[in-house]
Amino acid sequence: MQVIGKGYYLGGRSYGESSYISYILSKENGLIKGFTRFTRKKGNSLTALDHISFDWKSRDKDGLGFLNFDLIKSSKDPNHSFLFELIKASVSELCIKCMPLWQKNIEIYDTVKSLLNPGRFDEEYICLRYAWWEFLFLKNIGYGLNLNQCAVSGSFENIYYISPKSGNSVSYNVGKKYEKKLFKIPKCFKNADEKNNLNDSIEGLEITGYFLKKNFEKRISKLVFRDELIKKIRRT
Repeated sequence: MQVIGKGYYLGGRSYGESSYISYILSKENGLIKGFTRFTRKKGNSLTALDHISFDWKSRDKDGLGFLNFDLIKSSKDPNHSFLFELIKASVSELCIKCMPLWQKNIEIYDTVKSLLNPGRFDEEYICLRYAWWEFLFLKNIGYGLNLNQCAVSGSFENIYYISPKSGNSVSYNVGKKYEKKLFKIPKCFKNADEKNNLNDSIEGLEITGYFLKKNFEKRISKLVFRDELIKKIRRT
């Protein structure tokens, strides 16, 4: 069978001297994995989240298949800082490790597209946008946090804490006496465009990191790029 389309290059790992096991995020087919060959003259010059066209071929959908692609638009930009490059690498890493193969997920595809075009590139803002992206990633992959209603009282007002056990939220009055066992909801989870500081984004990433590891423990024992990103944000 053959699948032709467009998507984002996520990365790959070496397989022999001139080959890769490559991963891409396709709008119509979700995460796709395939075997890619490179010549010595034309190595793999793609970087995380480059926009590409691709051609995947295999005898059946369960096979590894051969994956060829051509660059449409590079994700590199002179406005991008090293921090933003780490964000791109972390997005790719999470998609590869958490998304199932061949499962269409337009929501995740669209949030990646939006993240690549934040409109501003100051560090506080792009960290805020990335924390919001992880929040939406959990939701769009089926492990969303319920921040709309108090799980105990049913109230929609003054929602303040998140339970690490259930991912449900409670109001300030209900959760106050248990606050040492709960996460405080950061501003970046309430409004993606809210003005905030880096500490607020870090708090948000600590929460999403907790639920990512809780729900994907076997797949993400180590997130190299995400860990480096958190370290970089803390040093900023």
